[in-house]
Amino acid sequence: MRATTVRRSGFGLALLCAATLAAGCGSSDDTASTSTAAAGGSSGATETTAASSGVADAQKELDAYRGVPTFEAPGEPFDARRLVAGKTLMSIPASSSIPFVQTLQDGVRELSGEVGMRFLDWPNQGKPVEWVQGMNAGVDRRVNAINLMAGINPGSIGPQVSAAKAARIPVIASHLYDVGDTPAEGVDTVSIPYEQAGRLLADWVVARTGGKGDTLVVKIDEVVSTAPMMRGIQDVFDRACGDDCPVSTINVAIADVATKIQPQVQSELVKNPNIRYVIALYDSAEAPFVVAAIKAAGAASRVRVVTFNGTPSVLRMVKSGDVEMDVAENLEWVSYAITDQAMRLIGGLEPVSDPKLPLRIFDADNIDEAGTNPATAEGFGDEYRAGYRKLWGLGG
Repeated sequence: MRATTVRRSGFGLALLCAATLAAGCGSSDDTASTSTAAAGGSSGATETTAASSGVADAQKELDAYRGVPTFEAPGEPFDARRLVAGKTLMSIPASSSIPFVQTLQDGVRELSGEVGMRFLDWPNQGKPVEWVQGMNAGVDRRVNAINLMAGINPGSIGPQVSAAKAARIPVIASHLYDVGDTPAEGVDTVSIPYEQAGRLLADWVVARTGGKGDTLVVKIDEVVSTAPMMRGIQDVFDRACGDDCPVSTINVAIADVATKIQPQVQSELVKNPNIRYVIALYDSAEAPFVVAAIKAAGAASRVRVVTFNGTPSVLRMVKSGDVEMDVAENLEWVSYAITDQAMRLIGGLEPVSDPKLPLRIFDADNIDEAGTNPATAEGFGDEYRAGYRKLWGLGG
C-alpha cells in the first residue's frame, strides 16, 4: 500500500479561516499582510514570523499537559453493588493480541469483581466475523450489557447491535469516539479526547523540528477514532508550518498491524530521506513495528517516533529511547470509566456523556514518574481511585 501525501492548499486554508475567524484568520489580517508587502515588507520575514508563532503555540499547548491531572466526577453517585451484583457484563475486545486493549479488558474484569458483577470476555484476533459471533453469543446468553472494547466500529456490526437493542441489552462503544462526536445508532460511549491527542502529537513534531521536515503517520482508518486524531494532527500542521511540513500516511487494518506496518514504514523511510518523525497513532498496536522498521531502514539517527495511548510496554520504550514521546492515558483510569458507564446502563441510570478522561505527556524528562507497574501506567496520582470509589458508594 502506497503512502498518501496530504498537501495543504489555499482552498483548505480558506476553509480553516472560515472555521476559525475568531482566532484572527479574518479578512482584516489578510489586508494588513498585503499592505505590508506593498510597502516593501519582506514576505520571507512574514513567513518566518508565522512559523515562529506556530512553534511557540505548539510548545505552549504541550506544556499544559505535562503535569498530574485532577479527578472530576463524570456523573451523579450511585450504589454500585446494589445495582449490578450478580449481573453480567460481556466485553468484546477489538483484538486480544493488542496489549493496550487487553490491559483495559483486565482492568474492567478486576473492577467488575470488586462490585460483584460477572465479567465475560470474548477473546478474538480482530476479525469482524469474531465480533459478530461475540455479539450473537451475548444476546443468546441474555447478558446485561455488551462492551465493544477499544476499536470495534458498531456500524460494522449493525444488525447485531440492533438485535441487542431489541433484547434490551445496552451496547457500549468504549475508547472509540471523540468527546462530542455522535455515536452510531443504538450505542452509548466512553469517549476519549482523541482530537486533542492528535493535536499534541503534531505539536511535539512542530516544536522539535521548528516546523520543518516531513512526517509519516501510521493510521488505522478502520478505527473510528482515527478521524478525529487526524483532524487534530492536520489542524496543527496547517496552522504552524503549511507546506514546510508535509504529511504522508500509511493505513493498515486491525488484523494486519503485526504483518504490514514494518515493511510499509521501512519502504517509505527508504524512499523519502526527508522524513524526520513517524507518528504511530496507537502505541502498542503500531510503535514496536515502527521502531523495527526505522532500525531496519538504517534511519535511527534521523527519525523519531511519537505515539498515543500510554500502554506500559510502550512507556518502557520511551524510557529506553526507542520512542521519543507518548501522549498517555492512564489505562486504569479508563478502565474505571468503562466500568462506571457499564454499571450506570445496567442499573437503568442516565449514561455519562463525557467521562472526563485526562491526557499526560511522557518523554525522557518525566518518564520516571510513569513508574514501573507492568499492568498500568502511573504518574496520574491516586485521586481518581478514591474519587470513583466514593462515586460508587464504596468509600474513599
